[in-house]
Amino acid sequence: MAAFIMSGPLQAIGFALGFALLAMFLPFLGLLSNAAIGLVALRMGWQRGAMIALAVSMGLGLVALLLQGNAFGSLLASLLQSLVVVALAIYLARTASWPQLLQIIFGLAAGLVVIFHLSVTDPVAFWKNALQALVDFEQLQASLVDIKLDDLINQIAKHMTGLFAASMSLAFTLSLMLARHWQATLYNPGGFKEEMYGLRLNKFVAIGLSAIIMLALFNRAALLIDLIFVGLGLFLFQGIALVHSVRAQLNAHRTWLLALYLPLALLPVQTGLLVAVFGMVDTFADFRGYLARRTKQ
Repeated sequence: MAAFIMSGPLQAIGFALGFALLAMFLPFLGLLSNAAIGLVALRMGWQRGAMIALAVSMGLGLVALLLQGNAFGSLLASLLQSLVVVALAIYLARTASWPQLLQIIFGLAAGLVVIFHLSVTDPVAFWKNALQALVDFEQLQASLVDIKLDDLINQIAKHMTGLFAASMSLAFTLSLMLARHWQATLYNPGGFKEEMYGLRLNKFVAIGLSAIIMLALFNRAALLIDLIFVGLGLFLFQGIALVHSVRAQLNAHRTWLLALYLPLALLPVQTGLLVAVFGMVDTFADFRGYLARRTKQ
């Protein structure tokens, strides 16, 4: 995939646009589209990355015009998302610092959560209206007779702000990680692996999230819960990096990673929470440093 994307601008545009269109049916394929844009920006700079982003957005806008008669919404949303990927990729290319990049991504997400709660008087009603525009609740309730759908929707809508912000942050991060992996595969074999092994976040971030969690124990305000969702998404990546690094330090077989990824696939919320907590603890305990010192002894 990476070699095809980097073989020329038309190939990069075709790849990114193709997967962006497929993402209309399988949303996770949008990660590949953004990763292609990120790869071009990482390797060739912001101008080439922005050119690919603009071309893909115009293509999506044209499709939206043909299908819906209105291209503006799709064009604007795609362009904004793509340019964010380009900006983040350029920052990563200049700093080669995943901790800084992750703190920027999830810090911006946390800021947007705060702004949303300050500007929207009733977040639950906002998200219920948004969900109703996507799903026919009456038809869904008819097929789920034993479930009180209205209560379930209220519970989901209550924390939809945090879930949405965390999901978008995860998507941007995964796209950039895939782009960086592709770049390393082509031009710097093993480079991405070394960056991931060293991913460790600032202690002050962990202290801040711990303080928010403590406050939420006494005051279950929606804003605090939403910020916790975003913060745990941040430390999820440190937890995953910790597992990979420890496996490498112990020279364990790669199949041991199934013990991480199978539970993540089957029980994503519970396993993700556990991995994120390990990531937070590692910020203070530095398990990798401890293991390295023990190995030298």
